[in-house]
Amino acid sequence: MNIIKKIHKVTFGIAFLGMAFGIESCTSQKEYNQSNDISYPQPTIVESNLQNPTVIGEPFVVVGENFKNAQVYLGDTPCSSIVVSASEDTIKANLPRIFDISHLRVINAYKQEVLSEAEYTPVYPLTENVEYPTFITRGQVFAIKGTNVDLIYKVIIDGQTVEVDGSKGNPSQINVLAPSSLADEVVISVFTYNEDSNVPDSKSITVEDAGEFFDPVPPYVLFDFEDGVNPYEPGDVTPENGLDAGSGISKGRGDHYLTVRKADADGWTSWMGQLYYGNPIDLVTFTDPHLSFQINSETSQGYFQLEVGQNDTKNGADFKPGFTGNEGDNYVFRATNNEWQWVTVRLKDLELSDWGGGLEAIDIKGTLDFVKLSYKQGNGANPFILNLDNVMITDGPVIVSHDLEDFETSTYKWDDNGGGATHGIDGGSMAAHIGDHYLNVHLNGATGWNWTGALQMDNSNNLDLSGVTDPHLSFWVNTGDAKGNLQFEIFQNATKFGGNIDTENYFVQTNGEWQLYTFRLSTMAWSNWGGDAEKPDFGGTLDYIAIGFSTGNIDGERYEVNLDGVVISDGPMF
Repeated sequence: MNIIKKIHKVTFGIAFLGMAFGIESCTSQKEYNQSNDISYPQPTIVESNLQNPTVIGEPFVVVGENFKNAQVYLGDTPCSSIVVSASEDTIKANLPRIFDISHLRVINAYKQEVLSEAEYTPVYPLTENVEYPTFITRGQVFAIKGTNVDLIYKVIIDGQTVEVDGSKGNPSQINVLAPSSLADEVVISVFTYNEDSNVPDSKSITVEDAGEFFDPVPPYVLFDFEDGVNPYEPGDVTPENGLDAGSGISKGRGDHYLTVRKADADGWTSWMGQLYYGNPIDLVTFTDPHLSFQINSETSQGYFQLEVGQNDTKNGADFKPGFTGNEGDNYVFRATNNEWQWVTVRLKDLELSDWGGGLEAIDIKGTLDFVKLSYKQGNGANPFILNLDNVMITDGPVIVSHDLEDFETSTYKWDDNGGGATHGIDGGSMAAHIGDHYLNVHLNGATGWNWTGALQMDNSNNLDLSGVTDPHLSFWVNTGDAKGNLQFEIFQNATKFGGNIDTENYFVQTNGEWQLYTFRLSTMAWSNWGGDAEKPDFGGTLDYIAIGFSTGNIDGERYEVNLDGVVISDGPMF
């Protein structure tokens, strides 16, 4: 978008003053199906409350007809939160936060389009309270925080210009990729859509070289099936497909997963269908993008090929041991024997086959046009069975080195300290997040710093970390409508060390949601709780890890921690 050249500067405020009647519109009849001459219902705009100029991000209403399953745009920029009335004559939506001077466009389910007569000019608020980082790393992403910082379109670092697409950020934070060649001290300048923002430059910022490890950006989720909608598209044949239709298995992660099965799949002959993700995926903020997902093949095997598009080219790839690190992935996915396992492949190393699409390699700082998972039996056995969950682009691999506790046996080892807490399997008000079971610990009217007890995990005894490059303690927590706190105890070289889930408030509060915590063991603030060793050695063996249910700074309130999926991961979990 060449927004800057097209925007007229507007510095006054506007209110939405009701409906603007009598809006004229232009319509266009597009072919919905080239094989017939049927005249499809044409959308019509009768009225709208959109003002001109118009405040970005604001809700608006359009009244007309033939709005079935409508999509709404300002020019080529989609609006959000679109709701079409049951009578298909009213649309409620929110304006995008960044768009060119544009017509309003409505496209209905029949691919028929209506265009408003008027063009709309965006009004951008001031970008304020900008916070720059205290240091940045060459070639890695850093954050700029503040108010309306998504309206920053250009950043200059040490004389080098970095274009920013604020539509991929949020109003309070944008991520910027630092150039790989920078001086040791730099100043950052930003430019915003509202020139009156006058954001001051940063003070001098220290620049560091990239270390062995990096802090990843959040994953980009393609499919997690949590909306309860089956996105599977059948191919030349139609296998059984649906959500949560596994046999003899627990859930993956979350409430839903996809099941595809066929009793008599025929190797490479028949294409069984696909999952297609068609939204652009900008990889620029990722340091090491991977395609990661969970599979469960029950007692058999399953497979799909990967196809990706970029820069209007495309090609496909197969999963092989050299890419996934698992010898069982060889034009078929490994047999998981009723377990959920992660498959993770580095996009930079992925070897694309020549399927005639012209894409030779993935540009890991570019944008993916689409990702397609194309189901075939490949080299697998019959019956074809594949349960799939949590398909993501992750900033680094997903590697579970040691499963410490998942509570699926409905048993656990509790070291009671007489603190009065109630503990048990599935005792909270929520469903499990990993599999079917979790641990609940709660105490009404808690007093501060009461070590109520500890979870002892047999799988953490004599825990050998020598083969783990970047060991993290990772787990999921849900505090319900209360507050919770955890401490961690490790023992090594006749010394006990302790750590905390939170070193600022000494409690956490997830407001009824499951939240992932993933801690790099080597950088946690470990205290000596008894013994002569100065610090733990996370390249060696730990005698044990225990999780202590300590009330921390929770005093006079309900204490509650629901815990699930405790693992040692090699790198962060996502």
